[in-house]
Formats: sequence, structure tokens, C-alpha cells
Amino acid sequence: MKSLGQDLRFALRLLRKSKGFTAVAVLVLALGIGANTAIFGLVNAFLLRPRAGQDEGVLYGLYSRDRLKPDGWRSFSYPNYRDIREANDVFQSLLAHNLTMVGVREGETTRRTMAGLVSANYFRALGVNITRGRTFLPEEEDPGSDRPVAVVSHGFWQRHGGGADFLGTSVSVNGRALTVIGITPAGFTGTTALVSPEIWLPLGLYEATMIDTERAGGRLQDRDHHTLMLVGRLRPGITPAAAEDRLATLARGLEQAFPAENENQALALHEIARMSVSTNPTDDRELNAPAVLLLAMAGVVLLIACLNLANMLLARGETRRREIAIRLAIGGGRGRVLRQLLTEALLLSFLGGAFGLVLAAGTTTAFMRGMAALLPFELSFDGRPDVRVLAATFAFAVLSTILAALGPALRLTRSDPSADLKEQIGQGRGVASRRLLSPRHLLVTAQVALSLVLVTAAGLFVQGARRAAEAEPGFRLDGGIVAELDPSLAGHDEAKGRQTYIALVERARALPGVEAASLASIVPFGMITRSLGVAALGQPLEGEGVPTAIYTAVGAGYFQALGLPVLRGRDFTPAEERNASGPRVALVDEPLAERLWPGKGALGETLQMRSGETEDAVTYEVVGVVPGIRHQMFDRTPRAHVYVPVGSHYQANLNLHVRAVSGRAGEAAVIDALRREVRALDPTLPVVELRTLRSHRDASLMLWAVRAGARIFSVFGLLALFLAVVGVYGVKSYLVAQRTREFGIRMALGAAPRDVRRLVLGEGLQLLAVGLGIGLLLSGLAARALSGLLFEVSATDPVTFTLAPLLLGLATLLACELPARRATRVMPMEALRHE
Repeated sequence: MKSLGQDLRFALRLLRKSKGFTAVAVLVLALGIGANTAIFGLVNAFLLRPRAGQDEGVLYGLYSRDRLKPDGWRSFSYPNYRDIREANDVFQSLLAHNLTMVGVREGETTRRTMAGLVSANYFRALGVNITRGRTFLPEEEDPGSDRPVAVVSHGFWQRHGGGADFLGTSVSVNGRALTVIGITPAGFTGTTALVSPEIWLPLGLYEATMIDTERAGGRLQDRDHHTLMLVGRLRPGITPAAAEDRLATLARGLEQAFPAENENQALALHEIARMSVSTNPTDDRELNAPAVLLLAMAGVVLLIACLNLANMLLARGETRRREIAIRLAIGGGRGRVLRQLLTEALLLSFLGGAFGLVLAAGTTTAFMRGMAALLPFELSFDGRPDVRVLAATFAFAVLSTILAALGPALRLTRSDPSADLKEQIGQGRGVASRRLLSPRHLLVTAQVALSLVLVTAAGLFVQGARRAAEAEPGFRLDGGIVAELDPSLAGHDEAKGRQTYIALVERARALPGVEAASLASIVPFGMITRSLGVAALGQPLEGEGVPTAIYTAVGAGYFQALGLPVLRGRDFTPAEERNASGPRVALVDEPLAERLWPGKGALGETLQMRSGETEDAVTYEVVGVVPGIRHQMFDRTPRAHVYVPVGSHYQANLNLHVRAVSGRAGEAAVIDALRREVRALDPTLPVVELRTLRSHRDASLMLWAVRAGARIFSVFGLLALFLAVVGVYGVKSYLVAQRTREFGIRMALGAAPRDVRRLVLGEGLQLLAVGLGIGLLLSGLAARALSGLLFEVSATDPVTFTLAPLLLGLATLLACELPARRATRVMPMEALRHE
């Protein structure tokens, strides 16, 4: 320990003495280590960090599956949940929950957010200690009890002032006052990681809270109304395999007791996913590939940084050969000298890691805030590094030391001390260091090659983001306005909601500058999609290969509001837009018409449709055909769509589409007018969203993901480019300084400054050519591996594969140009006296 302390003190003195070298080395390492720490921080948050505020231990989901249909999963009814909870000997605790969107009244506006409807034992089952107040009582869980109480998240409490007197106050949820009885710990997100409800309500408020489409089919107390997801912890000593056997017995008992509701139903156990809420077992494997990819790209940045530092250490080692030779000559052991050199590098790595940790924390926090701004629910992310992130940063620092310093240190300690003592500085080493295959040149070549890989990847993702920002769904965006509304968030029932929508559409159609207005249940490029199985009459509607179509309930004039023509047949009528019991008619788009009735045309044909495994098929007469559109950004071709009249397929959450006179001024005027009309019609009506269709597309989660990928890879590319330029500049500057005597002799013998400049640039061009050649090969392989993640960009995109080498080449030539100009300013007489 004493010698280690001496090594550290000596290393500190040397690094303080060489402030320029130390600053550049720490900056290089901070960028390399910081990039890896930032990516690991995201991976840790999504996949590794325990759910905040909960007991340690595995959470298992309980699932119900039809024995005759391997993919026939369903949720649980409340009576089944209660029977399982009371009769099982598998779980030490078993909770039930569901999620829904609610409207929270805040001043004059209503904000939509996510709420959890939970059993009374929810927080206890998760091992959560409420920060303030209490959790739910058993009687508040009973179906129909309708106790107006709520537990809110720590973030919700903070946004409402964070006062000590917040308990006992009222919050307006779906137009109803609920008393706040508890506040959860900071960071608590329930059964998922990161994504959290803001409000938790007891199951007794189910009927009063769930929106119509979620509540359809029955009441909470009905055994055939399957609406709950179950999560629990196993009893101590119970293995998953043993639990499966006991659950099989329990399932048979439920089937015997209630055969109509539980026929052929089996119970399955599976560890719940961190990022998914589903009625069937899922895992987080879809996140593994992006995580590995990002870590790999960050690892390339770290490798480039290490190559850069290795070059710096090799150059610095040339100036320390005499020092090392003297230490070896007076009895210093090679192992002790090697340890000293590695201690210096390790100290640099720790300094770089400390700064990198700060950079990473800020970067990941900014990234998650950008993501949270697009989501209609709370995203709980703590940017402070935990033990895993600290350990990863330490590991990156140690790895950096090994990669960057071990080779130069071994090279320096294995040299001949007697030759180093005889050697004049600037003699003997210069010729060897100019060889193309010298260690420093090989390191620079590797930096250029790896940097080109990241710059090319960044270019491909930027190209994808640019094309995604210009993506057209197949209808006119200019002049399009969409307003998302939900009367149920203000406590309005279906009758009141219908009246509100009818009046609002009439008001919108009468506004100046409005060409058309209509309603729709979903919006292309949005977060919500509903797909149903469809078939022509006489074709099977079950089994593999049954086509699906995007199901959308729309009003009269919807296609005019989108700027789409009705190609054949007719549009829906105003009567079909309003009547709840109108005829079963539908419009289909060309992709679906060609799929179901190839070459025949769809007009007058009968369409079968079914929305669930247990529902009977419903038939519709096809009365019109419209063009196909892309529903999501990554759809390469138009998706099949089926449209039904909104009158007979009402839902509380609908979108008002308005076609305004084109131009920003016309759109802005209509938006202001719509806002006034909504306020005049019903001041309590929540306008969840009101913006142009182009703004809606630009704010889509898919486009955000594409842009986020482009930003991340752009940062990697810029870091790699910067590190490569620093590496080339450092090596060329060092070699020019080492060859001062040589340049002086050349110029004394008659060489012109341009000849010296051409010599230095020519050697740099050789390194650049080799590096770019290797880099292009590696870039082609990397692009092929990334092709599945690119948006409408070829893995051999000629623009990217032209501009990326050109950008890197110009930057590298600039890094060579500065030392070359310095070489031309050498005075021959001073150079001849230089040692």
C-alpha cells in the first residue's frame, strides 16, 4: 500500500506538470466513458433497476388461457380473482388491477392521464409503504361500493404544490370529486418500470371510471366480465414449477364450480415484464436488441477514445525513454515501472470517468424528459447514478486503462535501457515512426476506420429521420386539423356525449374557412390502433391466415375532411352518423377490397367482422371503396382499413377532423375558432389535443423514436469524428516536432516550404486512404446489420456512403494541414541546432 501511495503521488505530480496532455487525455476519456455510461444508464433504467419503492423479489403474473387455443389468453373476472385469492396456496399475496385513461380537472382545463384501478391489497402486495396517508380498505374494493377516494403519485402531489395539507383535499376525476387519502413514494411506478399511473382508484369505482369501450360487456361483479390482470409473489419455498401444478388443480376446481365461465381455462404463471401490461405472458426481449446495439455503438466510441489515448501515451513515452532507462539502470524493476505507468493511466481514466459520469447523467435526463413530453402518462426516471451505473463506470475506466495504456507501457518497459541512454532526443526514432506500419500509424488508421463506421451509421439514421419527417400517410396534411375530445373525462354519459358531438360537428361545419368536418375513432400516425379479423361472406373467420383490418368508426364527410375521394359507391349519410341503430354498412379501402374480393370489386358484397375470440361474427354491407392509407409511419405500403358509421359504434374518445382553407393563417384561424366553439358549447368538455394534422404527425411517438435514434447515432458519429481528428492531429503534430531537424536539413538543401507541406500531407493521405478503405468495408457490414431499423433508407444509400467518407476525409486533412503548415515555418539554422 505504501508503494501504491507513492505511485499515486508521483502520477499526480506528473499530470499536474503536463497540464495540456492531462486536459486532452481526460477530455477524450470523458467523452468515451460518458457515452458508455449514458447508454448503460438507459439500459439500467429500462431493464435492470429494481422497481422503485417495492420489496425485492420476483413478481409473477397469473394468466388464463384456453386449453384448446394456445393463443387464447384472456383477463380475469373479479369473482374469479376473489376465489383464486382466497383459495390458493401458491401466492403469499395476489393483487388485481387494470389501467384506464381519466380526465383530471386542473383549473379551467381537463388533462388526460393514466389511472390504475386496483384491489385493496395492491400496495401491500407490492411491498410499498405509502409516504403519507393510507391505502385502500377492503370495503372500498367491493364492486359498486363507489367510495370516492384516491391515492396519488409523488409526482402528482409535487405538481399540485407538494403541501403537507394535500391529504384530504379533492381532485376532480372524470368530473367527480375524489378525496386524496394517500401519496406513494417517489419513483413508485406500480407493476411496471418507468411508466406509472398518476392516480390509483379502488375497484369499487370501476363502473364510474372505466370508459365505455373498456366497460362494455358487463359489470365488475359479473363472473363472465373479464377485465382484471393479476400479479403476485409466490409463497416462500414455492418454486414456479410447483406453483404450476397447484394452479392446474385450482383451475380444474373453478371449471367444475362455474363451467359456463371457465370451460377449458388453464392458469399459467410467468414473471411479469418490466415494460408491458398484457393479458398474456410477455417479456422484455424486444428491448434487448436495441440495448445491445446502443451498447455496441458506445463501445466503438470508447475503443476510438482508447486508441486515441494509446497514441498519446506512445508519443509521450518517446519523451520519457531516458527517464525510464535511468530508473531501470539504477535498479528499478520493470514490474515497478510498469505499475507506475499503469497507475498514471488509471488515474487519467478515473478522472475521465468522473467527468463522463456527470455528462452521462445530464444526457440521459434530457433524453427521458424529451420522451416524457410526448406521453399521456407519468414517466418516472431518476437520473442520479445508482450502484450499477457507478460499477459500470468503474469498469469502463479500468477497461480504458487496459486498452489504452497496457500496450504503450509494455513497449516502453521492454526497450533497451543502454540504447535509450545513448540516444539523442529526435534521433533514431523519427525514421521508424514514419513507417506506415508503425504502432502510432496503425492506431490512427484504426481510429479513422471505426470513426467512419459511426459517421456512416449516423448518416443513415439522419437520412431516415429526414424522410420520416416528410412521410405522407396517403391523404392531405395541408389544411387538416384534428381535435381529440372525450366527454367521459368530464363525467358525461353516452347520451350526453352523443349530443355534444352532434352539436360540435354542426358548429365546426358552419365556421368560416372550413370545407368539411367529421368524426373518427382513431387518427393515422397516432398511438391507438384497433385491428379486427375480417373475411368475405362464406370465408373462415378463424384460424391462421385470417386477414385483419384497421377498424375505424367515422362520421359523414370524413373522407372529404381528409382530402380523400370515395372511389366507388357512396360515403356515410348524416343519418348513419347520428343514429345508434342504423343499418350495418361499411366502407373498405382498396387494399382490403383486393384482398377479400380480388378482381371482383367490393360494392354490394358482405363483410364479416369480429372483435374478440368469444364474440359472434357481425356482417356488414359494403357501400363504398376509398383509397388506401398508411396507418403507422413504418408501414411500407397502405394497410387494410374498414370504416363503419360512428352513430352505431359510439365511443367516448373521438377525434374531430376539420378541413380548413390551406395555409398557416387559415389553419390558425380555424383552430382559434374551434377552441372558442368548444368553450361556448361546454366549458367542461376536455380538449385533449387540438392541432394541425402535420403537427400531429410530427409529434407521433414513431417519429420521435426515429429522430431519437438519429440524435443518438449523430452524437456517436460526432464523437467518433472529433476523436479521430484529435488523434490524427496529435500524431502528426508529434511527428512534425520530432522531425524538426530533418525538415531544416531539407530546406537548407533547397527544398521549398510547399515541398515540406506536400511531404507531410502525403503521409497523412496514406493513412487516410487506408483507414477509409477499411472503414468503408466495415460500414457496409454495419449498415446491413442496421437495415431493419432504418426508415425507408437503403443499407447502401449512395448519399450517405459518399458524404460520410468525404466529411471524415476533409476533417482528417484539416488535422494534417495544421502540422504541415507548422513544418513549413521551420528556420533551417534553428532546426540544425535542434536536439
